[in-house]
Amino acid sequence: MAPAEITLSDVVRLLSEHEEAAARTLSLVPSENAMSGLAKLPMLLDSYHRYFFNETDDPGRWHFRGAQGLRDVETGVAIPLLERLGKADYVSVRPLSGLNAMTLALATLGGDPGSTVVTIGPENGGHYATPSVAQRLGLRVEFLRGPDPHALDLGHAAELLRRVRPTLVYVDQSHCLFPVDVASLVRTVREASPETLVHVDASHWMGLVLAGVFPNPLDEGADSFGGSTHKTFPGPQKALLLTRDADIEKRIRETQDYLVSSHHFGATLSLGMALLEFQEFGPAYARAVVGHTRAFAGLLAERGITVCAADRGYTAGHQLWLDTARDGIAPGLASDRLHAAGLKVNFMAGLPGFTGQGVRIGLNEAAYQGLTEEDLPELADVFAAAVRDEQPAAGLADRVAALRAARTPLGAALPEAMALLDRSLALAGRALRADAS
Repeated sequence: MAPAEITLSDVVRLLSEHEEAAARTLSLVPSENAMSGLAKLPMLLDSYHRYFFNETDDPGRWHFRGAQGLRDVETGVAIPLLERLGKADYVSVRPLSGLNAMTLALATLGGDPGSTVVTIGPENGGHYATPSVAQRLGLRVEFLRGPDPHALDLGHAAELLRRVRPTLVYVDQSHCLFPVDVASLVRTVREASPETLVHVDASHWMGLVLAGVFPNPLDEGADSFGGSTHKTFPGPQKALLLTRDADIEKRIRETQDYLVSSHHFGATLSLGMALLEFQEFGPAYARAVVGHTRAFAGLLAERGITVCAADRGYTAGHQLWLDTARDGIAPGLASDRLHAAGLKVNFMAGLPGFTGQGVRIGLNEAAYQGLTEEDLPELADVFAAAVRDEQPAAGLADRVAALRAARTPLGAALPEAMALLDRSLALAGRALRADAS
C-alpha cells in the first residue's frame, strides 16, 4: 500500500493487528522491554502535551502552567525514588533517550573543544555512537582496549591515561556480556590521571543496578552514571543522569537547559509510575533476569546452539550472543525463522569477537512478562527448533503464544494496579473520545 493511500482507518487496523501479534509473541531483543498499561497511561492523556520547567515550585516561574498540578509526580515520586534506588544525591530526568543522555554527559563533562575523552573500543563493546558524538562536540577520542572481547587491559589504560590526561573516561558498553570492573578502572584513573572524571553509561544494566543486583557505579567510585530506562529497566523510552557531586549536578543542569527543552513530561510521569511499580517487584525481577539468561544459555547449548563465552559462564547479565553461522545457519535466516515462530531477536554485525554477524538475545522482557524458570526448557525447545527449521513455524508460534497466555506481566500483577484498572480504562476511553464529543 502506497503511503498516500494509507488512511486513519488503515493505521488503526495496523495498530490493532500489531497489538494482537504482540500479545502472542515474545521479544528477546536485549535493548527493549515492556511496561505496564498503567504506566503508559500519562502518554495518552492531556499530560502528554504539557511542558514542565519549574522543578523548584517557584511561584514566579510558572510560565507554562499546564503541568502544575502534576509536578509532584516528577519532583516527589520519580526523582526521590531514583535518588534512593540509584544511591544518588542528584538526579536529572530530562534526557530523552540513551543517546541524548550520552550527548548531555559528553557536553557537560568532556571539557572544552580540543579536550580528550577516553571511551571503550568497539572491539570491547563500546557504543557505536560515542566517538562520533564526542568528535562533533569538538572532542578528541582515545580508546580503552583489552586482550579479548570481555576484558580491559588496565595496564594499557594506565599508560594511556598518563599520556593523554583526558578530561573524561566515558564507560559505554553497549555490546557486553560482562560489565567492566568499574572499581578497578576508577582506581586506575585516580592513580594515573587524578583530575579525570569517570562517567558510566549503564543503559543496558539500569534495571539491574537500580534493583541492587549489579554494583552501583557511584559506590564503585564513578563520578556519575546514567542511561536509558527501557532495557533492563521496564519503563518508557527515556533516560537519566545520576551523581553525588554537587558541582557535576550544577554543570549538568546548566548544560541541559540548552540541549533539552521539552523533556517529554508524559514519559516522565510514566517513569514515575514505573518506578513505583519497580520498587515492589524490582529485586525479584532483576534476579530472574540474570538467572533466566544464564539458564537459557545452558539450555540452548544443550540443544546444539553455539552460545558465546561458554568458558566464562556465557554472561553476567541479560545478553547472550549466538554464533548460528558456526552451526551452519546464517544469522539473518535464523532471525527470520525465529520471527515466524513468534520470537523476536537481534542479528547484527559488530558484536565483539565476531568477524561477521551474530544473533543477540536477552531475557529481560521475558522476565518482565512473567516467564518463570520452569518455562525456559519449553522456550529453548521452540527456539532451537525454529533456528534449525525442524518443525512448522505456525505450531511453534502457538507454543510461544501459550507461554505468553500462561503468565502475567509483573506490573499488571500488582494489587494496586488491578484496583486502578477500571479508573484507568475510563480515563483512556475519555481521552480517545475527546475529539468525538
